[in-house]
Amino acid sequence: MKTPRTHQGSSPHDRAGIIDQNETTPWLRHTRWPDLFRNRPLEVITASAQQPDFVQGQDYLVGQWKGASMKSSAEAETQLRILLQGVDLMFNHVFWPHPFRAVSCLKRYISVWKRFLCFVFRVLRFKERQRQELYHFELGLDEERMMYYIVSLVTQLHGSEQAYSCVRTAEDDESSYASSDESDEDSDFEEGTHLGVDNNSMRNESEFVLPSRPWLELSEALFQLSMMFWTYRDTAGDMSSSAIIYYTAVMGIQRRSMSYHSAHNSTPGLAALMWIGRSLFLEYALPVYGYSTLAYHWPSRDQYSSQPERLESIRPKYLIRGCYTPFGELIELKAFAKSIVRQEGMPGNLSWAPDGRSFVVGNDKEVRLSDFCRTYHKAITLVEEQVEEMMLGIRPSFNVDDIRDDLSCRRAGWSFLQKPENNLSDAWEMLANKLRTSQFRGKPFATASHWCPDTCLAYLNLGVDLNKSAFAALQLSGGLPGRGSEVTSIRCLNTELSIRNVFFYGGRMIIVISYNKARASNNYSFYIV
Repeated sequence: MKTPRTHQGSSPHDRAGIIDQNETTPWLRHTRWPDLFRNRPLEVITASAQQPDFVQGQDYLVGQWKGASMKSSAEAETQLRILLQGVDLMFNHVFWPHPFRAVSCLKRYISVWKRFLCFVFRVLRFKERQRQELYHFELGLDEERMMYYIVSLVTQLHGSEQAYSCVRTAEDDESSYASSDESDEDSDFEEGTHLGVDNNSMRNESEFVLPSRPWLELSEALFQLSMMFWTYRDTAGDMSSSAIIYYTAVMGIQRRSMSYHSAHNSTPGLAALMWIGRSLFLEYALPVYGYSTLAYHWPSRDQYSSQPERLESIRPKYLIRGCYTPFGELIELKAFAKSIVRQEGMPGNLSWAPDGRSFVVGNDKEVRLSDFCRTYHKAITLVEEQVEEMMLGIRPSFNVDDIRDDLSCRRAGWSFLQKPENNLSDAWEMLANKLRTSQFRGKPFATASHWCPDTCLAYLNLGVDLNKSAFAALQLSGGLPGRGSEVTSIRCLNTELSIRNVFFYGGRMIIVISYNKARASNNYSFYIV
């Protein structure tokens, strides 16, 4: 399974002239991804590693290459859906040393392996010359034979009555493994029933039931193929020819921008592959159930006289740093990426677009300023509508420029409402009279001099909603969001203990917020106006 390299036989000085300025980072110089994919269609490569959509009967457009559309047939996509169901069965068959609750991103990790299998099976559809021209990738003869055998099993299942209904496999964004800080969230995890097996895979051994024969053959064949990739060894020790190591380069391409991930954003993907590798190697060494449908029967762990010795015979050969296997190369890649992160520090997670009209948070969460402005406008409009409804049609006629205030008055119970020239002393009484004679949402506030509780409660609930809407609008305004202790400490009336913090001056309303954090050190407070 050799992968020819465009830079073999050339010195670093010879290659320097063909590497773009943004490709000279230590990480890209080490991985040589730009050289591997030079003059190759990155769009086609990344699209080949996506899980099939739920929509059936349609060809999958992989991309454009030299004016021609590269497509995966609808039949091939249907076969991939069945194959991914076999992958679910394969992982249900795998022995887990601890419950899945200990691995919060289990589905995301498994989806990384599913995308890898989708990639290699889509590449299998191309002729050898096209694989080199499009992907710069080759498959070994043994891997090809096993993959064609799996395709034949999938074809039989597709044509038989035992084929299960396809389960939707929602596609994970590349951010699912490119940013370890994201909540995976965001996330587009796979949902649905997994062939009658508990969806969260939280089952005891006694509850697990092996699937029927055709599906058992498919799941065990997929496990054998997976281990063929993981146990690959090159005679010269060059792990760049491994399909798994090649796929790390595919994961290093950002689908949205067609640029390469940094060392920091590459480590989660490497960790996901290593997690999958450890799980499969544990099953490879000590399977709970024997594999009876393979050409050579693979015994269960109970057949070994010493399970620790069996595990120890596998571990140093494939799973430790320095061994010439894909897993050993993953350890080296992750260690080198972490060393770069330690040197460069944690990168920022926000980058602006060249036109200044949008920015990207994390890896590919794009936020357009136009959408943000519409959100803010909608929040303000909602506050205005709720204020209009709560005012019951009253439109105050006073002018803010005419309001007079005494900023130095500290008398308890005093506020600007009591100043005679403002003509606001009877505002409360006017509002109360308006309530008695008005209706709210078609119901009166009072009947026969008695207040209607239902109407009054609905009016008060709208006041609570107005507070929430107003606070949301404040949080969306420019600058840092205010804390609750700040935006809720509005006092328009002096009390015995504190002075109000709402003032009017020169036609403007002033809100003064005091901070007392520094009083412990310098006995002074400071104020924000």
